[in-house]
Amino acid sequence: MIPDPNQPWGLALDYMGRAVEPVVEQGLEVTVWVADAEPNRLNSPTVNAQIVVMSPDWTMTAQLALVSLPAYSGTTWTPNPQLVKQAVEQAAATAIGHLQWLATLIP
Repeated sequence: MIPDPNQPWGLALDYMGRAVEPVVEQGLEVTVWVADAEPNRLNSPTVNAQIVVMSPDWTMTAQLALVSLPAYSGTTWTPNPQLVKQAVEQAAATAIGHLQWLATLIP
């Protein structure tokens, strides 16, 4: 992922913190969102990157990776495009590792 220098988080986000454009890393589409709080946790902004594979008829879903990183350093919460890049790259690496492991199970 190459962060967009014109965007505070390195990519355009909608009003709910989701990436507006698809993010592709190592050939995998990554869902990215920035959340200002997680359920049951107050004041814990996070950057999340997720890779989900779904069958064409939507009957089967497999989550290959989910990365959630704290979006603040110390006590401040400021946009950090490098954090988004790190989450995306980590999610892709995790997903590729899972795919390689799954390939070993196929006879």
